[in-house]
Amino acid sequence: MPIARSSPLMLHRAVVFHIHGELPFEARMLMEDFRLAVNSAIRAGLHAKVTSRNALTKLAYKDFRIEHPNMYAQHLVSSFEVAGSVLKNLRRRWGKGPIHRIPYVRRLMMKAENQAYKLDRENGVVDLPIRAGCHVKLRLVLSDYHRIFLNDKSLSLGSLTLLPDRVIIAFRKSAPRPYTPETALSLDTNERSLDGVFLSKGGSTPVQAAFPDVAVIQARHHNRRKRLQKTKAHDRRTSRRLCNKEGRRERCRIEYRMHQVANAVLSFAEEHRAAVVLEDLNGMIGRKRGKSFNRRLSSWPRRKLHNIIEYKAAWNGVPVIKADPYNSSRRCPICGRIKHSRMGAEFDCECGWRADRHVNAGINLLQTAFPEGMAGGLRFSPGAFQHDVMMILYDPEMGARSEPNGTSQSMGRSL
Repeated sequence: MPIARSSPLMLHRAVVFHIHGELPFEARMLMEDFRLAVNSAIRAGLHAKVTSRNALTKLAYKDFRIEHPNMYAQHLVSSFEVAGSVLKNLRRRWGKGPIHRIPYVRRLMMKAENQAYKLDRENGVVDLPIRAGCHVKLRLVLSDYHRIFLNDKSLSLGSLTLLPDRVIIAFRKSAPRPYTPETALSLDTNERSLDGVFLSKGGSTPVQAAFPDVAVIQARHHNRRKRLQKTKAHDRRTSRRLCNKEGRRERCRIEYRMHQVANAVLSFAEEHRAAVVLEDLNGMIGRKRGKSFNRRLSSWPRRKLHNIIEYKAAWNGVPVIKADPYNSSRRCPICGRIKHSRMGAEFDCECGWRADRHVNAGINLLQTAFPEGMAGGLRFSPGAFQHDVMMILYDPEMGARSEPNGTSQSMGRSL
Protein backbone atom coordinates (compact mmCIF):
# COMPACT_ATOMS: atom_id res chain seq x y z
CA MET A 1 0.00 0.00 0.00
CA PRO A 2 1.58 3.34 -1.01
CA ILE A 3 2.47 5.77 1.77
CA ALA A 4 0.83 9.17 1.47
CA ARG A 5 3.37 11.99 1.60
CA SER A 6 2.39 15.38 2.87
CA SER A 7 3.15 18.31 0.58
CA PRO A 8 6.13 20.45 1.65
CA LEU A 9 5.39 23.61 3.61
CA MET A 10 5.49 26.67 1.37
CA LEU A 11 6.89 29.96 2.65
CA HIS A 12 5.88 33.32 1.23
CA ARG A 13 7.63 36.69 1.19
CA ALA A 14 5.75 39.77 -0.04
CA VAL A 15 8.03 42.30 -1.77
CA VAL A 16 6.89 45.86 -2.49
CA PHE A 17 7.87 47.48 -5.82
CA HIS A 18 7.21 51.08 -6.82
CA ILE A 19 6.16 51.86 -10.38
CA HIS A 20 8.08 53.99 -12.87
CA GLY A 21 5.97 56.94 -13.95
CA GLU A 22 2.20 57.13 -13.70
CA LEU A 23 -0.12 54.14 -13.61
CA PRO A 24 -1.67 53.51 -17.07
CA PHE A 25 -5.31 54.48 -17.51
CA GLU A 26 -6.28 50.90 -18.40
CA ALA A 27 -4.80 49.58 -15.17
CA ARG A 28 -6.71 52.15 -13.11
CA MET A 29 -9.97 51.21 -14.83
CA LEU A 30 -9.18 47.54 -14.12
CA MET A 31 -8.88 48.35 -10.40
CA GLU A 32 -12.23 50.19 -10.56
CA ASP A 33 -13.90 47.15 -12.13
CA PHE A 34 -12.19 44.80 -9.69
CA ARG A 35 -13.40 46.81 -6.68
CA LEU A 36 -16.95 46.81 -8.10
CA ALA A 37 -16.79 43.04 -8.63
CA VAL A 38 -15.52 42.46 -5.05
CA ASN A 39 -18.31 44.54 -3.51
CA SER A 40 -20.95 42.83 -5.66
CA ALA A 41 -19.57 39.41 -4.63
CA ILE A 42 -19.72 40.43 -0.94
CA ARG A 43 -23.42 41.24 -1.25
CA ALA A 44 -24.12 38.05 -3.21
CA GLY A 45 -22.31 36.00 -0.55
CA LEU A 46 -24.24 37.65 2.29
CA HIS A 47 -27.53 37.00 0.53
CA ALA A 48 -26.68 33.32 -0.09
CA LYS A 49 -24.78 32.92 3.23
CA VAL A 50 -21.58 31.60 1.64
CA THR A 51 -18.04 32.73 2.46
CA SER A 52 -15.62 30.55 0.46
CA ARG A 53 -14.13 31.36 -2.92
CA ASN A 54 -15.33 28.10 -4.48
CA ALA A 55 -18.90 28.65 -3.26
CA LEU A 56 -18.90 32.22 -4.57
CA THR A 57 -17.53 31.05 -7.92
CA LYS A 58 -20.29 28.45 -8.32
CA LEU A 59 -22.90 30.96 -7.20
CA ALA A 60 -22.06 34.06 -9.23
CA TYR A 61 -19.44 33.35 -11.90
CA LYS A 62 -21.85 33.12 -14.85
CA ASP A 63 -23.75 36.25 -13.87
CA PHE A 64 -20.54 38.20 -13.24
CA ARG A 65 -19.17 37.24 -16.68
CA ILE A 66 -22.21 38.95 -18.14
CA GLU A 67 -21.97 41.99 -15.85
CA HIS A 68 -18.19 42.39 -16.37
CA PRO A 69 -17.57 41.28 -19.97
CA ASN A 70 -14.32 43.26 -20.28
CA MET A 71 -12.58 41.73 -17.26
CA TYR A 72 -10.08 38.92 -17.63
CA ALA A 73 -11.62 35.69 -16.28
CA GLN A 74 -8.76 34.98 -13.85
CA HIS A 75 -9.15 38.45 -12.33
CA LEU A 76 -12.83 37.76 -11.78
CA VAL A 77 -11.99 34.59 -9.83
CA SER A 78 -9.48 36.60 -7.77
CA SER A 79 -12.26 39.06 -6.87
CA PHE A 80 -14.20 36.13 -5.40
CA GLU A 81 -11.16 35.24 -3.28
CA VAL A 82 -10.89 38.80 -1.90
CA ALA A 83 -14.64 38.87 -1.23
CA GLY A 84 -14.39 35.50 0.54
CA SER A 85 -11.68 36.86 2.85
CA VAL A 86 -13.88 39.85 3.76
CA LEU A 87 -16.85 37.57 4.42
CA LYS A 88 -14.80 35.23 6.62
CA ASN A 89 -13.65 38.18 8.73
CA LEU A 90 -17.28 39.29 8.96
CA ARG A 91 -18.35 35.80 10.05
CA ARG A 92 -15.94 35.95 12.99
CA ARG A 93 -17.68 39.10 14.17
CA TRP A 94 -21.19 37.64 13.95
CA GLY A 95 -20.82 35.91 17.30
CA LYS A 96 -19.93 39.21 19.02
CA GLY A 97 -23.18 40.96 18.08
CA PRO A 98 -25.29 42.15 15.16
CA ILE A 99 -23.64 43.68 12.09
CA HIS A 100 -25.10 47.12 11.38
CA ARG A 101 -23.18 47.85 8.17
CA ILE A 102 -22.35 45.73 5.14
CA PRO A 103 -18.58 45.72 4.50
CA TYR A 104 -17.43 47.70 1.51
CA VAL A 105 -14.00 47.82 -0.15
CA ARG A 106 -13.15 51.49 -0.64
CA ARG A 107 -9.50 51.35 -1.62
CA LEU A 108 -8.56 50.94 -5.27
CA MET A 109 -6.79 47.61 -5.66
CA MET A 110 -6.76 44.38 -7.60
CA LYS A 111 -5.23 40.96 -7.08
CA ALA A 112 -3.93 38.60 -9.74
CA GLU A 113 -2.80 35.00 -9.30
CA ASN A 114 0.54 33.87 -10.71
CA GLN A 115 -1.17 32.43 -13.82
CA ALA A 116 -2.71 35.82 -14.63
CA TYR A 117 0.46 37.90 -15.15
CA LYS A 118 4.03 37.62 -16.41
CA LEU A 119 7.14 39.06 -14.79
CA ASP A 120 10.37 39.79 -16.66
CA ARG A 121 12.83 39.25 -13.81
CA GLU A 122 15.77 40.61 -15.74
CA ASN A 123 14.24 43.99 -16.62
CA GLY A 124 11.59 44.22 -13.88
CA VAL A 125 8.56 44.52 -16.17
CA VAL A 126 5.10 43.14 -15.29
CA ASP A 127 2.83 42.15 -18.17
CA LEU A 128 -0.72 42.39 -16.82
CA PRO A 129 -3.70 41.39 -19.00
CA ILE A 130 -6.77 43.62 -18.88
CA ARG A 131 -9.01 41.74 -21.30
CA ALA A 132 -8.62 39.78 -24.52
CA GLY A 133 -6.15 41.60 -26.74
CA CYS A 134 -5.35 44.31 -24.17
CA HIS A 135 -2.29 44.17 -21.90
CA VAL A 136 -0.42 46.81 -19.89
CA LYS A 137 3.25 46.74 -19.01
CA LEU A 138 4.34 48.11 -15.64
CA ARG A 139 8.02 48.97 -15.23
CA LEU A 140 9.14 48.45 -11.64
CA VAL A 141 11.72 50.45 -9.73
CA LEU A 142 14.45 47.98 -8.75
CA SER A 143 17.05 48.11 -5.99
CA ASP A 144 19.64 45.68 -4.65
CA TYR A 145 17.03 44.37 -2.20
CA HIS A 146 14.63 43.55 -5.06
CA ARG A 147 17.42 41.85 -7.03
CA ILE A 148 17.89 39.37 -4.18
CA PHE A 149 14.45 37.92 -4.95
CA LEU A 150 14.40 38.46 -8.71
CA ASN A 151 17.76 36.74 -9.28
CA ASP A 152 16.98 33.77 -7.04
CA LYS A 153 15.68 31.11 -9.44
CA SER A 154 14.61 28.86 -6.55
CA LEU A 155 11.81 31.31 -5.75
CA SER A 156 8.55 30.90 -7.63
CA LEU A 157 5.98 33.62 -8.15
CA GLY A 158 2.84 33.93 -6.07
CA SER A 159 0.01 36.42 -6.29
CA LEU A 160 0.35 40.04 -7.40
CA THR A 161 -1.48 42.92 -5.72
CA LEU A 162 -1.77 46.17 -7.66
CA LEU A 163 -2.28 49.47 -5.83
CA PRO A 164 -2.36 52.98 -7.34
CA ASP A 165 1.28 53.67 -6.42
CA ARG A 166 2.95 50.28 -6.04
CA VAL A 167 2.93 46.57 -6.81
CA ILE A 168 3.25 43.83 -4.20
CA ILE A 169 4.53 40.47 -5.49
CA ALA A 170 4.64 37.32 -3.36
CA PHE A 171 7.64 35.00 -3.80
CA ARG A 172 7.36 31.38 -2.68
CA LYS A 173 9.68 28.52 -1.86
CA SER A 174 9.59 25.23 0.03
CA ALA A 175 10.60 25.56 3.65
CA PRO A 176 14.26 24.51 4.04
CA ARG A 177 15.09 21.85 6.57
CA PRO A 178 16.55 23.46 9.73
CA TYR A 179 20.19 22.64 10.34
CA THR A 180 21.33 20.58 13.34
CA PRO A 181 22.35 23.13 15.99
CA GLU A 182 25.87 23.05 17.36
CA THR A 183 25.38 25.99 19.76
CA ALA A 184 22.42 27.76 21.37
CA LEU A 185 21.34 31.40 21.64
CA SER A 186 18.77 31.99 24.41
CA LEU A 187 17.03 35.39 24.49
CA ASP A 188 14.82 37.00 27.12
CA THR A 189 12.51 39.65 25.62
CA ASN A 190 12.46 42.98 27.45
CA GLU A 191 11.05 46.41 26.71
CA ARG A 192 14.34 47.85 25.50
CA SER A 193 16.44 44.84 24.51
CA LEU A 194 16.83 41.12 23.95
CA ASP A 195 19.11 39.78 26.68
CA GLY A 196 20.35 36.27 27.20
CA VAL A 197 23.25 33.91 26.85
CA PHE A 198 25.17 32.28 24.01
CA LEU A 199 26.21 28.70 24.76
CA SER A 200 29.05 27.09 22.82
CA LYS A 201 31.80 24.55 23.42
CA GLY A 202 34.08 27.38 24.48
CA GLY A 203 31.78 28.41 27.33
CA SER A 204 28.77 30.67 27.80
CA THR A 205 28.71 34.43 27.24
CA PRO A 206 26.02 37.07 27.96
CA VAL A 207 24.56 38.64 24.81
CA GLN A 208 22.38 41.66 24.14
CA ALA A 209 20.49 43.20 21.23
CA ALA A 210 19.39 46.67 22.38
CA PHE A 211 16.64 48.81 20.85
CA PRO A 212 16.03 51.59 23.43
CA ASP A 213 14.72 54.07 20.87
CA VAL A 214 11.58 51.97 20.24
CA ALA A 215 10.06 52.96 23.59
CA VAL A 216 11.03 56.60 22.97
CA ILE A 217 9.35 56.59 19.55
CA GLN A 218 6.19 55.07 21.00
CA ALA A 219 6.01 57.66 23.78
CA ARG A 220 6.66 60.53 21.37
CA HIS A 221 3.90 59.52 18.94
CA HIS A 222 1.52 58.83 21.83
CA ASN A 223 2.03 62.39 23.09
CA ARG A 224 1.53 63.77 19.59
CA ARG A 225 -1.78 61.94 19.22
CA LYS A 226 -2.95 63.28 22.58
CA ARG A 227 -2.13 66.84 21.49
CA LEU A 228 -3.91 66.35 18.16
CA GLN A 229 -7.01 65.00 19.85
CA LYS A 230 -7.04 68.05 22.11
CA THR A 231 -6.37 70.73 19.50
CA LYS A 232 -8.70 69.15 16.89
CA ALA A 233 -11.48 68.22 19.29
CA HIS A 234 -13.92 70.37 17.25
CA ASP A 235 -13.15 68.37 14.05
CA ARG A 236 -13.31 64.64 14.65
CA ARG A 237 -12.65 63.74 11.03
CA THR A 238 -9.43 65.77 10.83
CA SER A 239 -8.35 64.46 14.23
CA ARG A 240 -8.86 60.88 13.14
CA ARG A 241 -6.97 61.43 9.88
CA LEU A 242 -3.98 63.07 11.57
CA CYS A 243 -3.88 60.46 14.36
CA ASN A 244 -3.93 57.65 11.78
CA LYS A 245 -1.02 59.35 10.00
CA GLU A 246 0.94 59.46 13.25
CA GLY A 247 0.12 55.78 13.82
CA ARG A 248 1.47 54.82 10.38
CA ARG A 249 4.68 56.74 11.02
CA GLU A 250 5.11 55.03 14.37
CA ARG A 251 4.56 51.54 12.92
CA CYS A 252 7.01 52.11 10.07
CA ARG A 253 9.77 53.36 12.38
CA ILE A 254 9.28 50.57 14.88
CA GLU A 255 9.02 47.78 12.30
CA TYR A 256 12.21 49.01 10.63
CA ARG A 257 14.07 48.63 13.92
CA MET A 258 12.48 45.26 14.65
CA HIS A 259 13.72 43.97 11.28
CA GLN A 260 17.20 45.30 12.00
CA VAL A 261 17.28 43.47 15.35
CA ALA A 262 15.94 40.24 13.85
CA ASN A 263 18.50 40.33 11.01
CA ALA A 264 21.36 40.81 13.47
CA VAL A 265 20.19 37.97 15.73
CA LEU A 266 19.68 35.51 12.87
CA SER A 267 22.97 36.42 11.18
CA PHE A 268 24.77 35.61 14.41
CA ALA A 269 22.80 32.37 14.79
CA GLU A 270 23.58 31.24 11.23
CA GLU A 271 27.26 32.09 11.61
CA HIS A 272 27.57 29.99 14.76
CA ARG A 273 25.04 27.27 13.76
CA ALA A 274 22.96 28.13 16.81
CA ALA A 275 19.39 27.29 17.80
CA VAL A 276 17.46 30.39 18.86
CA VAL A 277 15.48 29.97 22.10
CA LEU A 278 12.63 32.45 22.63
CA GLU A 279 9.93 32.86 25.24
CA ASP A 280 6.52 31.35 24.55
CA LEU A 281 4.41 34.47 25.13
CA ASN A 282 0.98 32.91 24.56
CA GLY A 283 -1.23 33.97 27.43
CA MET A 284 1.56 35.87 29.19
CA ILE A 285 0.06 39.14 30.41
CA GLY A 286 1.82 41.30 32.96
CA ARG A 287 0.25 42.62 36.15
CA LYS A 288 -1.69 45.87 35.97
CA ARG A 289 0.11 48.69 37.74
CA GLY A 290 -1.62 51.79 36.42
CA LYS A 291 -2.79 53.55 33.27
CA SER A 292 0.68 54.51 32.05
CA PHE A 293 2.11 51.04 32.64
CA ASN A 294 -0.86 49.39 30.92
CA ARG A 295 -0.37 51.58 27.84
CA ARG A 296 3.31 50.70 27.65
CA LEU A 297 2.56 47.01 28.13
CA SER A 298 -0.11 46.94 25.42
CA SER A 299 2.10 48.79 22.91
CA TRP A 300 5.23 46.76 23.68
CA PRO A 301 6.04 45.05 20.32
CA ARG A 302 7.31 41.80 21.85
CA ARG A 303 5.06 39.53 19.80
CA LYS A 304 5.77 41.48 16.62
CA LEU A 305 9.51 41.01 17.14
CA HIS A 306 9.05 37.28 17.77
CA ASN A 307 6.94 36.91 14.62
CA ILE A 308 9.60 38.62 12.52
CA ILE A 309 12.36 36.43 13.98
CA GLU A 310 10.32 33.26 13.47
CA TYR A 311 9.39 33.82 9.82
CA LYS A 312 12.92 34.96 8.90
CA ALA A 313 14.32 31.91 10.71
CA ALA A 314 11.95 29.58 8.83
CA TRP A 315 12.98 31.22 5.53
CA ASN A 316 16.71 30.65 6.24
CA GLY A 317 16.44 27.27 7.99
CA VAL A 318 17.40 28.48 11.47
CA PRO A 319 15.86 26.30 14.24
CA VAL A 320 13.72 28.24 16.74
CA ILE A 321 12.56 26.75 20.07
CA LYS A 322 9.83 28.30 22.24
CA ALA A 323 10.32 27.81 25.99
CA ASP A 324 7.96 28.44 28.91
CA PRO A 325 9.09 31.73 30.58
CA TYR A 326 7.29 31.15 33.88
CA ASN A 327 9.56 32.31 36.75
CA SER A 328 12.52 32.50 34.38
CA SER A 329 13.69 35.78 35.96
CA ARG A 330 13.14 34.54 39.55
CA ARG A 331 14.59 31.02 39.44
CA CYS A 332 18.19 30.23 40.26
CA PRO A 333 19.70 28.06 37.50
CA ILE A 334 22.09 26.44 40.00
CA CYS A 335 19.96 25.39 42.99
CA GLY A 336 16.47 25.96 41.55
CA ARG A 337 15.37 28.27 44.36
CA ILE A 338 12.69 30.81 43.35
CA LYS A 339 12.85 34.34 44.75
CA HIS A 340 9.37 35.75 45.33
CA SER A 341 10.56 39.13 46.61
CA ARG A 342 10.85 42.10 44.29
CA MET A 343 14.19 41.99 42.47
CA GLY A 344 16.44 44.72 41.20
CA ALA A 345 18.70 44.67 38.17
CA GLU A 346 20.75 41.75 39.53
CA PHE A 347 19.67 38.29 40.62
CA ASP A 348 21.40 37.30 43.86
CA CYS A 349 20.77 33.81 45.26
CA GLU A 350 21.63 32.42 48.67
CA CYS A 351 23.72 29.69 47.05
CA GLY A 352 26.18 32.32 45.82
CA TRP A 353 24.96 32.64 42.23
CA ARG A 354 24.84 36.21 40.95
CA ALA A 355 23.95 37.45 37.47
CA ASP A 356 22.03 40.14 35.66
CA ARG A 357 18.29 39.48 36.01
CA HIS A 358 17.70 39.35 32.23
CA VAL A 359 20.75 37.16 31.61
CA ASN A 360 19.56 34.86 34.40
CA ALA A 361 16.22 34.57 32.58
CA GLY A 362 18.05 33.63 29.37
CA ILE A 363 19.92 30.87 31.21
CA ASN A 364 16.68 29.46 32.63
CA LEU A 365 15.05 29.53 29.18
CA LEU A 366 18.05 27.63 27.84
CA GLN A 367 17.73 24.98 30.55
CA THR A 368 13.99 24.71 29.93
CA ALA A 369 14.49 24.22 26.19
CA PHE A 370 17.32 21.67 26.69
CA PRO A 371 16.70 19.99 30.07
CA GLU A 372 19.09 17.12 29.23
CA GLY A 373 21.60 19.28 27.39
CA MET A 374 22.07 19.69 23.65
CA ALA A 375 23.20 16.97 21.29
CA GLY A 376 26.87 16.29 21.78
CA GLY A 377 26.79 16.90 25.53
CA LEU A 378 26.72 20.69 25.30
CA ARG A 379 25.10 22.24 28.37
CA PHE A 380 25.39 25.28 30.62
CA SER A 381 28.28 25.27 33.06
CA PRO A 382 28.38 27.95 35.79
CA GLY A 383 32.16 27.71 36.03
CA ALA A 384 32.58 28.62 32.37
CA PHE A 385 30.17 31.56 32.49
CA GLN A 386 31.94 34.81 31.53
CA HIS A 387 30.35 37.45 33.74
CA ASP A 388 32.67 40.24 32.65
CA VAL A 389 32.09 39.89 28.89
CA MET A 390 28.98 41.18 27.06
CA MET A 391 28.58 40.24 23.41
CA ILE A 392 26.58 42.92 21.55
CA LEU A 393 24.42 41.40 18.80
CA TYR A 394 22.82 44.70 17.81
CA ASP A 395 23.07 48.33 18.84
CA PRO A 396 21.10 51.27 17.33
CA GLU A 397 24.36 52.80 16.09
CA MET A 398 25.01 49.67 14.03
CA GLY A 399 22.44 50.43 11.35
CA ALA A 400 19.17 52.03 12.40
CA ARG A 401 18.36 55.44 10.97
CA SER A 402 18.45 58.23 13.50
CA GLU A 403 15.24 60.11 14.20
CA PRO A 404 15.05 63.38 12.19
CA ASN A 405 14.04 65.38 15.28
CA GLY A 406 16.43 63.65 17.67
CA THR A 407 15.70 61.69 20.83
CA SER A 408 14.38 63.30 23.97
CA GLN A 409 16.64 62.48 26.89
CA SER A 410 14.00 63.37 29.44
CA MET A 411 11.49 61.14 27.69
CA GLY A 412 14.00 58.30 27.62
CA ARG A 413 14.61 58.62 31.37
CA SER A 414 10.87 58.62 32.07
CA LEU A 415 10.55 55.22 30.45
